[in-house]
Amino acid sequence: MRSNKYTLDRFDGEYAVFLKHPNETESVLVARDQIKVPLEEGDIVSITVLGDTYKIESHEKETMGQRDKIQSLLEQLKNGNK
Repeated sequence: MRSNKYTLDRFDGEYAVFLKHPNETESVLVARDQIKVPLEEGDIVSITVLGDTYKIESHEKETMGQRDKIQSLLEQLKNGNK
């Protein structure tokens, strides 16, 4: 089984919408009841398709690194790229 990395874009009703990382051009919908790990929007995960179910693994360090990078970019924008 091959897994791919995705970013949790949003929760939409009973589904989670994941965008393929890093391009975010492909999406996967996963029913919330199939998600066994606590996730929030922006989390980076690996998803492995196991028949008609999904195995989802969180990448906490990579998620935190991405959030730090985004926070730094926001600070630069806020400060006028000083």
